[in-house]
Amino acid sequence: MAEKAQIGNKLIFRNIDAMLAKAPVIQLAPNSRWVIFSDLHMGDGGSTDDFTQNSGLFARVLEQLYLPEKFGLVLNGDVEELLRFSLESIMNRWASVYTIFDAFAVDDRLVKLTGNHDLELLVNPELQPRYSNKEALRFQFKEDFINLFHGHQASKGFQRQSEFIGFTLKYFANPLRIKNYSVAHDSRKQYKIEKRVYSFSSVHKAVSIIGHTHRPLFESMHKVERMKYKIEQLCREFATSEPTDDIKDTIKSLKNELKKYARTKNFNPFDTYIYNSVFHVPCLFNSGCVIGKRGMTCLEIEGDKIRLVHWFDKNISGKYLSQGGYQPEQLADTDFYRMVINEESLDYIFTRIKFLA
Repeated sequence: MAEKAQIGNKLIFRNIDAMLAKAPVIQLAPNSRWVIFSDLHMGDGGSTDDFTQNSGLFARVLEQLYLPEKFGLVLNGDVEELLRFSLESIMNRWASVYTIFDAFAVDDRLVKLTGNHDLELLVNPELQPRYSNKEALRFQFKEDFINLFHGHQASKGFQRQSEFIGFTLKYFANPLRIKNYSVAHDSRKQYKIEKRVYSFSSVHKAVSIIGHTHRPLFESMHKVERMKYKIEQLCREFATSEPTDDIKDTIKSLKNELKKYARTKNFNPFDTYIYNSVFHVPCLFNSGCVIGKRGMTCLEIEGDKIRLVHWFDKNISGKYLSQGGYQPEQLADTDFYRMVINEESLDYIFTRIKFLA
């Protein structure tokens, strides 16, 4: 069984290699600015359209921050929910969002990648998509590479599964108004896909940025690992510097969040291992998704920094305004806030990759 899995992984890695060999390369300059969003799942605006809840937040953030601040925009797959809806119905309902995409595209600042839910844009010549769609993109940072692809390419038999899932969603789930179900709801599948991309990236000494699992990752760590690391950092800070109530409050807040996560997620083993690697190699990132219940996440690359950002509406997730350890920033005169979860230097990340991978 292990040998069969190893052969399967080698085939997946060869396919990813071939895909990246054809991907366009964008050189990152000291003044480069890019924002990466994934998994919009735009539908027809009806009750089964997952994009609806955060559509206003997403559009306003693009229009009022990333567009005027000259960020490039990468849409990393599953932009349109073509397993459930027609492209025409999606484009008609979200015409205002496509107008914003147009503004990025005019300045050649839009890159649109396909995922498993909008794969038809690549394989169906009858569709007339608004923009050119690619499978992957590569950023070059000095001598190193950041690979961007949706992530379904690390799943075995994804195309066959997509066709079956699409049939089920369109003809059974939609009429019954059943919400979308995907790998994002299965922690075992999430873990397997992430582990494969992590292994691929580690071997190639590169950074990979994916979506697909809807789970934000920074330096190969998901939320649980990040919180544990943050608590450890704060304990060290408390012991070696001037102790403050702010540090104590932040530790208490993180502990409570971890306990809550353990109760709701049953804390299975996949939440506590970093892909069974001897060393923790910071080579895997995930921008999360736009359709989160408590907001949306994205990755920003600005100059030599990369950061994981959470956007939220205070009317839905007001608790984040008082969460210790973070400093939410309000977007102009809106109820929307930007919160930086993690930030790190790309030089430092690639140095660790080279030594540890």
